[in-house]
Amino acid sequence: MAAIETNIRELTDLGISEREAKLYLVMLEYGEVTANEMHRLTGIQRSKIYSILSRMVVHGLSSERIEGRNRFFTALNPKIVKATLQREWDSEHANRVDKANSIFDTLEESFIAHQSGPSLQSIELIRNPGNIHNRFLQLINESKKDIVAFNRPPFAASTKKSIEVQNTAQLEAMERGVKIRAIIGLEDVKDRNFDYEKIHKNDLLRVTSHLPVKLFIFDIEKVFIGLPSNVQGSFNNFTMMYVDDPGFAELCNISFEEIWTNALPIEHLKGNEVTWAQNGND
Repeated sequence: MAAIETNIRELTDLGISEREAKLYLVMLEYGEVTANEMHRLTGIQRSKIYSILSRMVVHGLSSERIEGRNRFFTALNPKIVKATLQREWDSEHANRVDKANSIFDTLEESFIAHQSGPSLQSIELIRNPGNIHNRFLQLINESKKDIVAFNRPPFAASTKKSIEVQNTAQLEAMERGVKIRAIIGLEDVKDRNFDYEKIHKNDLLRVTSHLPVKLFIFDIEKVFIGLPSNVQGSFNNFTMMYVDDPGFAELCNISFEEIWTNALPIEHLKGNEVTWAQNGND
């Protein structure tokens, strides 16, 4: 009895009604049966038996044989029933996808129309280190051409795992053809280990004595800048401002290129130990 109840629950989970599931299982056990026999075996009201059995025939759960005034019902092969259900699911899924495409295309048009003017979404303050980390990864993943950075504290990636996640995202971006350049302020890297050998190659990492702000520029379109600029190595008041504005990004990029030109290339930086590239500098 417990097994039958379990099978009924499982069949109803697949979209078969409880009464149809009960009648189908009885047919599987007893073979060809009449409506009166089904009433006796299941206790379902006689007045409802025929309407349920008729639906089962239409839905592909059973077959019907008429002999004189008698109607006999037999369960269809479970494989056939499963195939019938799968076709119904596929049809429902396709209809749902079509409906979703229609409504979300309409919503997308409305969204784009409302984005055509100035929007507060073009400027956003993000204060939680976890949220800063997530937005940083999003911006890396969306980049298509280049990323430049003033890389100085505080750092949202404070664990080995989060650092590995950010490094992996940068490597994947480089595989897509994104060029990544970074400048590190030597005074800001005390007690923190850096290893840029895999990410920054061929003079894509430079060091300078001082960086004014923490800054990332993505495709000269989007800026991620640390505020206030005097926060040093602490999560207290750690805020990043996201600005989606090409003009502001271009202005920030001019500052980056100026400092980049005057910064010195390095091959590897670990803690406070710097190995200078062979460029004629002492």
